[in-house]
Amino acid sequence: MSLFSLGLSGLNAAQAGLTVTGHNIDNSGTDGYNRQKVMTSTAGATATGSGYYGRGVMVDTVQRQYSGFLYNQLVQAQSTGAATSSLLTQLTQVDNMLGDNTTGISPALNSFFTSLNAVASSPADAATRQDLIGKAQSLVSQINSAYADLQTQRTGLNTQITSSVDQVNSYLSQINNLNQQIVAAVSNGAGNAPNDLMDQRDSLVQQLGQVVGIRTSTATNGYSVDIALSSGQSLLSGTTVYQLKAVASAADPSRTVVAYTVPSGPGGATTTVEMKDSAITQGSLGGLLQFRSQSLDTLQNKLGQMAVGLATSFNALQAAGVDLNNNPGEDFFSLGTPKALANAKNTGSATMTADYTDASALTANDYTIAYSGGNYTVTRSDGVQVYTGDGTTPPMEFDGLSMNLSGTPADGDKWTLSPTRDAAGQLGVAITDPSKIAASDTTNPGSANGNNALLMAQLQTSKTLAGGTLSVTEAFSQIVNSVGQQTAAAKANDTAQQSVISQRQTDQQSVSGVNLNEEYVSLSMFQQQYQAAAKIIDVANTVFQALLGIQ
Repeated sequence: MSLFSLGLSGLNAAQAGLTVTGHNIDNSGTDGYNRQKVMTSTAGATATGSGYYGRGVMVDTVQRQYSGFLYNQLVQAQSTGAATSSLLTQLTQVDNMLGDNTTGISPALNSFFTSLNAVASSPADAATRQDLIGKAQSLVSQINSAYADLQTQRTGLNTQITSSVDQVNSYLSQINNLNQQIVAAVSNGAGNAPNDLMDQRDSLVQQLGQVVGIRTSTATNGYSVDIALSSGQSLLSGTTVYQLKAVASAADPSRTVVAYTVPSGPGGATTTVEMKDSAITQGSLGGLLQFRSQSLDTLQNKLGQMAVGLATSFNALQAAGVDLNNNPGEDFFSLGTPKALANAKNTGSATMTADYTDASALTANDYTIAYSGGNYTVTRSDGVQVYTGDGTTPPMEFDGLSMNLSGTPADGDKWTLSPTRDAAGQLGVAITDPSKIAASDTTNPGSANGNNALLMAQLQTSKTLAGGTLSVTEAFSQIVNSVGQQTAAAKANDTAQQSVISQRQTDQQSVSGVNLNEEYVSLSMFQQQYQAAAKIIDVANTVFQALLGIQ
């Protein structure tokens, strides 16, 4: 082996080291970049009669400093963190809306019952009666407004879910494209890994994980990645992308849900399969779905339950008293009629509505109604079956509701009933004439006593809801407290998870991050190696010239 060859191999190795080190320095601020390192090995030796003489050094490959274990830990931590942050953002909006004690439902309730007590004290006073009508309208306006705000948030969730699904599909397409580029680059690069392409792909996988919880695995070729949802549904396998869809729920068309498609027959036919909200728990999308199913649905139902309790109990007392004209009291509050939503796949013509029969027995649950073999089965959202029968014998009555059936059902038909979901938005004041307030009882016909108004005022503390355990004001306080507790828990979880993410990033960067101090040392080392290798060539040239000069 000549000195020229030894010097040249040293120059090539040093040049590679300088190039990779410079690349590291240039990308020290690039998100997702993994530090690279030149891997070298001895070029072997040549056997001679006096021993083996080394042939120098050779560059094997450029390897990124990467730990799959630490990377996956970081992806999972970020996915969980995105879910907690998304949930916290949604809960904070609700907490800010309901938690204000100076405006909103709570002060409006207090003002309404204060005015009602004034009517009980001065039942013949027209101004006091008019004030009660005004306070009732203000209370209803606040309840309607809270419902409208929650509905706006619900509509916003639909938009965000659709946007998140579009993001997922976009990331999958980009990752699939990079997978193919990486495989091609490995083939063209004599089996060497294209580190920068792999960094780009891993960065996209990280971003995907922050939208939805995923599991990754290395494909059989050793370089591509396959991706599935945390629940197991495949998203990317080989070069095939299984896109998600944001579709209107068959059970409730106002609700956007996540779905996937599966083959369903010849000719490429597919069937869309809806996923339960509980199937996606990670990533920002998981946080949105968790908020809707575990917080928003229950919150709206409880707000409606309170509105129904207020209206039905007040109307019942109105009917038991007489107004200033000595006529039986008319309904003071108006309510809408709950309707069961027919599943989009139903083939029958049956429709259903509900009447409120007992506010105390009313729950904040939803119900699934299924028809099969001539019978209806009603299952509450907590899993309890509350009715089985043909709808008439016995009548379909449960949890303070009485169902009204019409049309003809078909086997397999289903309906979804949320009896209190929209009640807060449908609540209204039914009377505008102050004289029609039934403030008097029936013991002294024709007199303007306030006995009945006093009973109405006692509704502020009377246990008329939740099986006789809550008053109207306590029901609202429970809603506010529940939201406050959920928000506080979400904030604590998010803070803790951000700390986990920070630690995972530190761990991952300890292996893969660029340390400029280390790179400076490497730069100096490779510079010296380059100069030393150049000196070998210079010496070789001097020796060669000396040999040429021998006569």
